Amino acid sequence: MAGQTTRYAIDPRAQYVFGIVADQPMLARRGPRRWLVQPGDLVAWDSSDAHAGTAPDARPWSACLMIIDADHLTTLASDHESEPLADVSFPEPVLSDPDLASRFLRLHTALQTPITRLERDDRLAEWLRAIIDRSSTLRPTRTPLNARDHKAMRLAHAYLGDQPERNISLDGLATAAGIGKFRLLRLFREQTGLPPHALQIAYRIRRAQRLLETGHTIAVTAAATGFADQSHLHRHFRRSLGMTPREYQTRLTT
Repeated sequence: MAGQTTRYAIDPRAQYVFGIVADQPMLARRGPRRWLVQPGDLVAWDSSDAHAGTAPDARPWSACLMIIDADHLTTLASDHESEPLADVSFPEPVLSDPDLASRFLRLHTALQTPITRLERDDRLAEWLRAIIDRSSTLRPTRTPLNARDHKAMRLAHAYLGDQPERNISLDGLATAAGIGKFRLLRLFREQTGLPPHALQIAYRIRRAQRLLETGHTIAVTAAATGFADQSHLHRHFRRSLGMTPREYQTRLTT
């Protein structure tokens, strides 16, 4: 969600609102407290109370927003290896954190483009984990890695490689691996340096190569490997191999 306005009012009703203010400042209020939100600031409104904003000099500000249901955020903020969080609160909702703001904007842009379900879940979960770790009053504990984690990684790799075209969610992959989603993301980050969706894309590209080598069209290959369309395949194929699917086919015949 994105746009311009000079005022807003939200009664969250079990929702969290995250956003970036741009162009002009915004005067925000929640209960008796007031904040002057400057361009580039990130806001993280929890569901504890209604909040509103106005333009202090009547000039409209721009904003990119993301609204998350409270149940969804609580699930994202918990892990199967630790006690679920009963609540996630942001007592200081205005954050001057350029790195977190930049990551939010990249996430917001990515969610507007064709991406896999797993990539969407990966990106959202990682960003929410970052803002919870940095700003929430409740933080889950992290237990040391163990032998079960190594088994979980083997299961996750096998599940992604078996049918890479599947439109799997992060929840589905974590269930197949037998651990919590955040622990799975941590394992991928620490053991491979990559998120799960990057491995899924690698498996898809490998399968796309085999299909192109056996004479399948680019359109059929894109559909068979789980890409949204030919341009989606084109983008990832070129990023991975340095050439387009068409160029790859041409090299096979020369």
